[in-house]
Amino acid sequence: FLNDFFMALLEEDILYLAELERGIAEMEEVVLRGDTDHFNYRMLEMKKEISRLYCYYSQLADAGEILCEQHKISKIFTGRIQRLWQETQVLREYAMQVQDVYQSEIAIHQNDIMKLLAVVTTIVLPLTLVAGWYGMNFTHMPELSAPYAYFILIGVCILIVAVEIWYFKKKGWF
Repeated sequence: FLNDFFMALLEEDILYLAELERGIAEMEEVVLRGDTDHFNYRMLEMKKEISRLYCYYSQLADAGEILCEQHKISKIFTGRIQRLWQETQVLREYAMQVQDVYQSEIAIHQNDIMKLLAVVTTIVLPLTLVAGWYGMNFTHMPELSAPYAYFILIGVCILIVAVEIWYFKKKGWF
């Protein structure tokens, strides 16, 4: 009777674990597509469920070993529990891998943002230098008396920005 009872407890478990694995695979696809809304909450719930099952199968394995020794319950039951326990361990590792993929995607996105900020800063830096020079109150700057100095300075600034943009596009940074 005990053997049949415990076997009935485990009857649909492999299907449930397969369903959990499909859920983790779907979450991995979602991460790779970039649609990560509420990913952490969903992954946390999935990991909690896997952890609960891991503890459940550990306890059943202990109970199965005791019953196997004392009441001669079939070794099939303990073997099945061991396989289910191992499957939950694999699911735990798979969930951790998916979470690592998610963290990698976040890092890649942050690196792209930092690269863009570095490019923008590099473009604006020479213009800031020119603005700093002309912000000084010197009366003996030779270009102040030249009639076209202001327009030449505008042209030089545009040339600097154009050369920087060309260089960044050539390198694939922009």
